[in-house]
Amino acid sequence: MGGRVIRHLPALASPAYRNLLFGYTVATIGGLMYSTSQGWLVLTLTNSPGLLALTTAAQNAPMLLISLLAGALADQVDRRRLLVLTYLAGALLAVVLAVLTMTNAVVYWEIVVLAFLGGATQAVSYPSQQSILPTMVHRSAIGNAIALNSVSYNIARILGPALAGLAIAAGGLVVGFWANAAGYLVVAAIMWRLPIPPRPGARTQASLWSNLLAGIGYVRSQPMIALLVLLAGVPGLFVLNIFTFFPVYARDILEIGAPGLGLLLGAVGAGAILGAGSYAVVLPGGGSARLMMGGLGLVAITLAIFAVSRSLPVSIVVLVIYGAAQVGFYSTIQSLLQVLSVPRMRGRVMSLYMVMALGVAPLGNVLSGLIAEQLGVQVALAGGGVITLAAVAWAWFGSPELRVLHPSRIRAHDAATSTP
Repeated sequence: MGGRVIRHLPALASPAYRNLLFGYTVATIGGLMYSTSQGWLVLTLTNSPGLLALTTAAQNAPMLLISLLAGALADQVDRRRLLVLTYLAGALLAVVLAVLTMTNAVVYWEIVVLAFLGGATQAVSYPSQQSILPTMVHRSAIGNAIALNSVSYNIARILGPALAGLAIAAGGLVVGFWANAAGYLVVAAIMWRLPIPPRPGARTQASLWSNLLAGIGYVRSQPMIALLVLLAGVPGLFVLNIFTFFPVYARDILEIGAPGLGLLLGAVGAGAILGAGSYAVVLPGGGSARLMMGGLGLVAITLAIFAVSRSLPVSIVVLVIYGAAQVGFYSTIQSLLQVLSVPRMRGRVMSLYMVMALGVAPLGNVLSGLIAEQLGVQVALAGGGVITLAAVAWAWFGSPELRVLHPSRIRAHDAATSTP
């Protein structure tokens, strides 16, 4: 690729990473078409915000239940085979829901079961996806690669829901499910051809359970890693419910229908692309904790504003800012964890991160669903914003070490010599 591009986006110097990025983009477009169509299908069948939240809780529950074991598994098995198998399983589940919908045989409980199984495939694959990233790019380009992944995801966040919304409006709700199956098949084929090296060090002979306990012990022994992992749970509990309730906002509050649902998701994606693009170019080695905490604080504020807004222009502007701030938080916390963790523990550290980032989301889904049924979705989301802002203040003023944390101050040998 051109020298100027590589200079600003060093992760793209790796052909393997470029293939991986393309595969993730295709799969994510299909996945977001699936989730958009699934949410609209549930709301059509049940007309219940609570049951909509319950579906999302079922999809996220495996992150809480099996992510830790998946992280230990990622540090033991052939990660390429594991990733290929999980993507093939996800494609099969999408085909099942597509067929059930096309034949008008689908009922609510089937959607919940399929959502849970789909979440299980994601929970198993995610630690392996994260742990292979540092093997494909130079350590100094990890932050750049994470930011590019975020750009890819948010391009998909614009295209996927928009395409699904148009398909739903045209009477083709099932298109999202077929697109998801096709995307997963594409990325499975790419994964099979990727030169994923064996994990660092000799293959451990310890049991999966022993490796799991070792990972937990390692995180507990590293106060800064432990704090970052805990912070990842704040938006999982109190913020991510915004996406669950987008169908309600599109249909009942902003009254913009299925195409408008894609518009809301697209606004978040547009802001995230702006944020991630800036992050990738300006901070290729990863951002500081100041950026991370500022991003989370801005997420909390914009969430609360969106929650009470009934103006479409105001909602769109706020969601664009929300998307950019969310990227600042997630890109930075992931790059800091990657750099702080020793290679042999990286899969387990990232699985603990996923437990907190997404695994606790079912608890937030259930809580917000109960509040939404009794007090309305606006109260549920606004309350989450207020609590998140309080958590930001607690962490920022309670940890002097966090305030000065920056990748440039983390020496490679410090991470390499840290032991559980």
